[in-house]
Amino acid sequence: MSKLALRILGKAEEDMDLIGSYIAQDNIVAASNLLKQFYATFETLTKYPNLGYKRSDFTYQDVRFYVVRKNYLILYKVEQNTLFILRVFPAYQDICSLL
Repeated sequence: MSKLALRILGKAEEDMDLIGSYIAQDNIVAASNLLKQFYATFETLTKYPNLGYKRSDFTYQDVRFYVVRKNYLILYKVEQNTLFILRVFPAYQDICSLL
């Protein structure tokens, strides 16, 4: 499979803004590094979209989850030739209530 196009939805952008802002209160460099890691992970997922896993305990939707740094979940789906980043969650949140 060739590399998929990437589309980051507004809600995922908002999630990353909140995460980055929260971390930047204590450490701007750490916040910047985490955001860079999110974007690098998105690029990896465009090449290998099956790296993530389905979580029927969270949702029966046709979406996948990918863990970043043990503390964050990327929620994404693939449609046609595009990888859609739907959300980026801190793992401590009630994920089911946010889906």
